[in-house]
Amino acid sequence: MLIFDELKKNDPQLRLVAMALVAGLFILLAGLWWVQVVSAREYQGALQTQAYRTVRVPAMRGKILDREGRVLAENRARYNISLFLDDLSRQFEATYNQLHKQALNIQKQNIAAREKQFGRSLTKAERKQFVLTSAQLEQFHAQARYNVASAVVSQVAQKMSGPLALDPKKFERAYRETPYAPYPILQNLNDAQVARFEESFTNGLGVELDLQPARNYPLGATASLLLGYVTKDDRSIQGEDSYYDYRLPDYSGQVGIERGFDSQLHGRAGGESVLINSLGYRQTENVWEEPETGKNVVLTIDLDIQRAAEESLRNHQGENPRAAIVVMDVRTGDVLAMVSSPAVDPNYYAGSLLPEEFQKETLLRDDPKLRPEINRATYENYIPGSIFKPIVALAALENGLNPNEMYQVQPDPAEPWHGCIYVGAHKIKDTVPPGNYDLKRAIEQSSNAYFIFNGLRTGIEKIVRLGEKFHLGEREKLPTFQDAKGTFPSLERINKSDWRDGDSANICFGQGEVAVTPMQMAVAYSAIANGGKVLWPCLVKRIESQDTTSGEPPTVFTNGIVRDDIGVSQRSFKILHEAMLSETEDQAGTGYPAFHQHDSVLNLRVCGKTGTAQVKNEQGQMITHNYWFASFAPYESPHYAVVVMVQSDNPGSGGIVCAPIAHDIYAEILKKENAGQKNPAVAKN
Repeated sequence: MLIFDELKKNDPQLRLVAMALVAGLFILLAGLWWVQVVSAREYQGALQTQAYRTVRVPAMRGKILDREGRVLAENRARYNISLFLDDLSRQFEATYNQLHKQALNIQKQNIAAREKQFGRSLTKAERKQFVLTSAQLEQFHAQARYNVASAVVSQVAQKMSGPLALDPKKFERAYRETPYAPYPILQNLNDAQVARFEESFTNGLGVELDLQPARNYPLGATASLLLGYVTKDDRSIQGEDSYYDYRLPDYSGQVGIERGFDSQLHGRAGGESVLINSLGYRQTENVWEEPETGKNVVLTIDLDIQRAAEESLRNHQGENPRAAIVVMDVRTGDVLAMVSSPAVDPNYYAGSLLPEEFQKETLLRDDPKLRPEINRATYENYIPGSIFKPIVALAALENGLNPNEMYQVQPDPAEPWHGCIYVGAHKIKDTVPPGNYDLKRAIEQSSNAYFIFNGLRTGIEKIVRLGEKFHLGEREKLPTFQDAKGTFPSLERINKSDWRDGDSANICFGQGEVAVTPMQMAVAYSAIANGGKVLWPCLVKRIESQDTTSGEPPTVFTNGIVRDDIGVSQRSFKILHEAMLSETEDQAGTGYPAFHQHDSVLNLRVCGKTGTAQVKNEQGQMITHNYWFASFAPYESPHYAVVVMVQSDNPGSGGIVCAPIAHDIYAEILKKENAGQKNPAVAKN
C-alpha cells in the first residue's frame, strides 16, 4: 500500500522510474513467452540435433629396438593438410544462398514462360510443378559444399605447386558421416612442404596442418621380414570399449614381431567426447580416458651384424636375390641377424613412401617369383643338400665309424673324372673325383658316395632318430607367424613298404624327402657347435615401458633354454669339428677360397660345410639350385653359427656363392670385438 500511496503523489521522477520498471518487466515476460511458446519447437529441434560423439584415440605404439637399443621401428609425426569443415560453414551457407537464388530466378522465368504460353496466370496446382523439392534443395547444399571445398583445394594446389583434386563422392560421404573430423586433402608432407604451407597459409582458408602419429621404419627394408609391418586397423582390441562414433587412425601388426607382440606394442586406446552442434560441427571436447602407450620390444638382433649380412649379400648377389641368412649365438640361442631377401620396405604398408618409391615396391611385391612377403629364413622349406652330411657323420660315428677308414669312390663310367655309387641298379653321381676318402676328405670335398655308403651301413633308422633329436620336421615356435616345420621322414614312414634303399640313399646326402628352413639349420649347427644342446631360438630379449622414469620393471625373456640333447659323445663332436675345420683351412676344402683370399684372411678358425642341392619340378626337370654354407666359429670355443642360403638359377656351388658372405659376417663380428665393443653374443639379458 505504501508504494501506491507514494505513486499518488505528484512526483514525476518517481513515476518515470515506476514506468521503466514496468516496461522492463513486460519485456522480460515477452521474451520468455517468445522463447517458451513461439520458438519452442526451434530450440527443441536444435537440442535434439546436438549430441556428444565418442572418439577413439589410439595409443602411441611401442618401438622395436635392437639389442643395443637402436631403433628399428618407431612412430613419427605425419603432417597432412586437412579441411576443417566447421571453418567453412559460413561459406557453405553463402554459396547455397547464391545457388538457391539462381534456382528461384530460373523458377520465376519458367513460370512466366508457361503463363505467356497459356495466356493466363497459372493455378495453384499448376505452380506446384515448379516448386523446388527437398531433394533439389539438398542437392544445392551438397553442390555448395563441394564448390567451396574444391575452390579451397585449388588454392592449396596452386600454393603447394602440385596437382590436387577433390573426389565429390568421398567428400560428401565424409561430410555426412564425420563433419566434425578433419578431411585430409594432401597427406604425408615432407619438411619442405610443411614450411611452404606455414608460409603461404597464414590467414587461413579452412585448411590446417593435421598432425597424426604414423609407423615408421627408419632403416627401410633392413630386417623387414623379421619386424613385419602394420596396416590400418581402427578396431578395438580385447578389453577396450567397442562402441565409438568415430575412430582416429590406428594400426595393427600383420606379420613378424609387429604381429607376434601386437598386444604389447599396441597399448590401450583412450577416448574423448566431442560436443557436436546442430550442423554437425565440433563445439567442445573432453578426454575421459587417456590412452596408455605401448611397450617397447627389444630384440636379440645386433644391427651391425644384420647390416653387414645384408650388405654382403647385395655385394655378392646384386639386388633382390632369393636368399636367407641366420646368425645365432650357439650358447644362448639368441638370433643376432636374420636376413630374408628380397624384402619389401615396411614403410610401403604404412603409407609413408614417395610415389616413385611406392611404385618400385609395388612391382617388387607383385613379382610371383620373388615373393618378398615370405620370410625365407623361417617360412620357406629348402632341400639342404650336403649341409645335412654332418648329421649323417654323427650318426655313423656313434655307430662305430672309424674316421680314418678309407672308402674308395669308383669312377663314373659316363664321366670317369667324377665318382659315383650304385644303390641297387640305380647310379648316383658324385661331384668329387674317384679315389680314397676318409671322413675328413669326404667332408671337405663333399663326397656323396662316401656318405651314402656309410649312411646305409649305419642304417636309415639311426639317421632318422638323430634327425628327430635335432627336431627336424618340427616348428621352432617363433613369434613371427611365419614358422614352417619343414619335412623329415618319420620312423613310420621309412618302415612303409614303398620306402626303398634309394630313398634312404637320398637322405644320406640331403636330398629326397627332407626339407629345412635356414633357421632350423642354424639351430642344428649351434647344437653341433655347443656339444649337443638343441636350443630354442630367441628373438626377443625384453619388453619394457617407453617411459624410462616409470619404474615399471621390464619383462625379460629367458634365453639358453634347452629343447633337447642329441646324446652324441664329445669324441664324435671333436672328430666332426676337426673335419669341418678342414673345409675352410685345407686347400682342397670347398670353403677354403672364401676364407683365404690374399686381402681378407680372418683371424678366426671357422668350421663349415658347403652344400648344393638341385631343385626339380614335378617332371624331374632341374629348375634352380639351393646353395648353402653352414658354419660355426671359433673352432676352439664356438660362439657363433652362421648359415647362408642362396637360391639361384645360375651354376655355382655353396663355396663360391655363400661362403664369401659368411666370411664378411665373421669379419664384422671380429671388427666389433676388436673395437672393444660389448660382445653381442656375450651380452646378458
